[in-house]
Amino acid sequence: MIDINTIIVITLLASFLAILIAIVVFMGYLRKILSIASYMSPNATLFALGNKYVEKEYLIKLLDMTSVNEVISEIKKEGYAIDDESHADLIIDKTTFEMVSNAVELMPEGARQFGEAYLLKYDAAIVKRILRAKYYGVPKSKIYDEVHEGKIITKMIIDHMVEASSVEDAISALDATPFSEVIKVWGERNSLLDVELALDRIAIKNIESTKDNVEEFSREPVEIFYHTLVDIYNLKAVVRAKTADMDVGPYLIEGGYEIDAWKLKSMSEARTLDEALSSLEGTSYAFLREISDPFTIELELDRYLLRRAMDIGLTYATSAGPMLMYLVSKEYEARNLKTIIKGMSSKIPRDNIRELLVGDVP
Repeated sequence: MIDINTIIVITLLASFLAILIAIVVFMGYLRKILSIASYMSPNATLFALGNKYVEKEYLIKLLDMTSVNEVISEIKKEGYAIDDESHADLIIDKTTFEMVSNAVELMPEGARQFGEAYLLKYDAAIVKRILRAKYYGVPKSKIYDEVHEGKIITKMIIDHMVEASSVEDAISALDATPFSEVIKVWGERNSLLDVELALDRIAIKNIESTKDNVEEFSREPVEIFYHTLVDIYNLKAVVRAKTADMDVGPYLIEGGYEIDAWKLKSMSEARTLDEALSSLEGTSYAFLREISDPFTIELELDRYLLRRAMDIGLTYATSAGPMLMYLVSKEYEARNLKTIIKGMSSKIPRDNIRELLVGDVP
């Protein structure tokens, strides 16, 4: 028979164990509550800022305006301070970069690191813009009018690239940046398309390196978004490569959300674009098989990414979702504004402009 002392000891141990379990459970809830709390203020700000010009109501409003000046006057209210129509693209790009940078600064540390890595996509775009201009012999003064500083592409690097005597010399200015490997790509292939794919791949891989830094209760939306981003990048790379009849293998990234390694290999080895797209059966991208125009395929991929980001933003509204939604929608808002202004300036019919927009297209 168990004596009274043993009973007391067992009771105390059981009580201690119950308290310990309660503390562990409570700490788990506490960490989750603290994680949610850290996102409350940033997410409220991002929802308040919004991105009007991927929404049907506001796109219709701009398309119904009678002049470019009317459009410019309207978007000034959202912070796009354009004073000269000829510099509209530059101001929109620069303002967007500043807005996104400011938004990223609001986020908790782990998410902020991910957002900062995402900003490298803007640097890649700046580099591509300069290299295309150098390749096609655009005057230096015109190039300066179309680029702005990024996160790591400083004025000094821009000056070196713009003043370079050749594309090769311009690329050499990237030696001390995360894009340095494109120097080798150009040397081996002498192809601007190869360099552009390599730049995009570097930017995506840079994002991958930070996603595990996001706090665990907020990591799921980041993981979903990143792997979807990989799918979109790979599909665009395949489309461009098949259109240009080039080897896309070196630029693909494994780890997509729906397109796994074997399917990616099959697409890269396909003889034609149609054959590559046939591998998409059973995925969310199967609808692309019905599209033959490469430009339209990329446009539909952009629209898909925006819809996915919107879904993630609303589904994971108490964690990193709104940040991801803001990052993507801001990028496409800028593109829509540039498309509308350029289209109206060129007297392109409104219906044709509408077909180029990304978002809740009217």
